[in-house]
Amino acid sequence: MKVTLLLFTLLFCSTSVFAQQLPEWYRVYTFDESVIEMNTSKLLLGGDIGRVTFRWIFDQPEALSGHPELKYKTRLEAIEFRCTDQRYRYYEVTLLDSTGKIIRSELMSPPYEWHEINVGSIIATISGPACQLIRKKIDPEETQRNLNEANESDKMVMFARSIKDALERSRDFKPLIEKFFAADFMKRDLADKDTNWFYNLNRETASQANPAELRRFYIATLNAGYLTSLYLISQTPSETESTSDDSAPEAKLIPADVYQLINRHPYTLTYKGKLGTYDYLAEDIDSLARMRSYTDLLEKIATLMRKHVVEVQAERSQQYQQMLEEDSDVKSRTCQSECLGLPKGTKIFDMSVPLLHLQFAEIKGELKIVSARDSSH
Repeated sequence: MKVTLLLFTLLFCSTSVFAQQLPEWYRVYTFDESVIEMNTSKLLLGGDIGRVTFRWIFDQPEALSGHPELKYKTRLEAIEFRCTDQRYRYYEVTLLDSTGKIIRSELMSPPYEWHEINVGSIIATISGPACQLIRKKIDPEETQRNLNEANESDKMVMFARSIKDALERSRDFKPLIEKFFAADFMKRDLADKDTNWFYNLNRETASQANPAELRRFYIATLNAGYLTSLYLISQTPSETESTSDDSAPEAKLIPADVYQLINRHPYTLTYKGKLGTYDYLAEDIDSLARMRSYTDLLEKIATLMRKHVVEVQAERSQQYQQMLEEDSDVKSRTCQSECLGLPKGTKIFDMSVPLLHLQFAEIKGELKIVSARDSSH
């Protein structure tokens, strides 16, 4: 994932510069004592080969190798790129003194060999904007499409990162819903016939609840599930820490005060039954009275778990960081018919962050979450 993100960043940086009108000489590399600029107007094309001119400008004159009496201040390089297979070759190198006078010029001579562009080299860095310049000249429509895709991807990644950062700061879905969710997401979720976004709250009871109660239930469910899972992950041995017979004791997985809260809460006293298990917590909620009691229990669980998550610094655990690496990809799909109240043809983005699955879409020019649930459902 890190490699993918790095490649995406390089791609976006190289494409985004072409969204604006570039100057004739555009800076593509900066050293401590010199800079490299690319000429954006002097471009020659021949088939899939593009010849781009660069100039090195040095703060202090450089001595010519073998002729220390000659010094140059500027180095012009005409480089040919074959971007389809990441190859390059020098066509001409010209050295100029501080007055602009040419003191040496060399043309490419046979054999006209191509060289591979090696990752991490200076040529690799300057080849990015050079190939974008070439592609723009060869196929401006394709270049614009690539630019639009890069802009969309960047917007999507930034949105996803904002959600993750906000959740790590607050550990509470209430401010996230107010800031990132579509204003009518509850109505969209209720109307979705394919998925029950309210977990064990049956559809009939959900339709009877007023919007404020339903939102409160939804937030309590997300918070309790997210915080409990986050705590569990931080307390579970990582792959490097565990052995074949090593596992976290049950008492450590759920704090004692959380067990005490659950066992003493009115919801438990009413619905636990005679079996003595906690299966009743996942039973179907078939009345508004039961929904309200369940919401109160979940809110109290979330309050306790939030304190424990802070105490153990759960987001810093090795297990959580590993999940960040594994769950950071964002996928997209297009609605083949109306979905989540969005018209046919709308692009939906599916994103998994640790313990959560989110779907978001562009609504009136802004990205908004249209559904959220924990990843176990």
